Amino acid sequence: MNWKNLAKYFIHGTAFSSIFILLVIVWTPVGLILVILGSIIGLIIALGLLVLLVGGLNTFLASLLWFPVKSSFWSIVIHGIVLSIALVITDAIFVLAPSIAFPGIATRIVTFVVSSFVDGFVAKKVAGLWEDMPEGVPKEIEEKWKERNI
Repeated sequence: MNWKNLAKYFIHGTAFSSIFILLVIVWTPVGLILVILGSIIGLIIALGLLVLLVGGLNTFLASLLWFPVKSSFWSIVIHGIVLSIALVITDAIFVLAPSIAFPGIATRIVTFVVSSFVDGFVAKKVAGLWEDMPEGVPKEIEEKWKERNI
């Protein structure tokens, strides 16, 4: 771990949190309209849209900062589900719990900084599950396998 990676974790977490706040502001009225119009089906559609947005956003950020990530429809859907669950758990621990225990602006500032690193780390780890590996085996590895009779 070096300073460059720490900065990338912070940027990934901060960018994800900031853009996600904007997405939620847009998604909330759309989700509300879908729920009013379609009840349970509207809720399922709204949650599906949110999962797609989360997965797509993290795919974009991880590809920009770390490594290429698979971007097929089902990869983004599962990516969004896994990341949403992971972030709800980590943010409950690192943001919600301290904010309840110590309400105030100082707590919000500290939890924002800490959660930016944690969210960036979690988002990178989840994106790593869908890292887009190049086709075939690199020549160097193939030569080592031949030397070892593998």
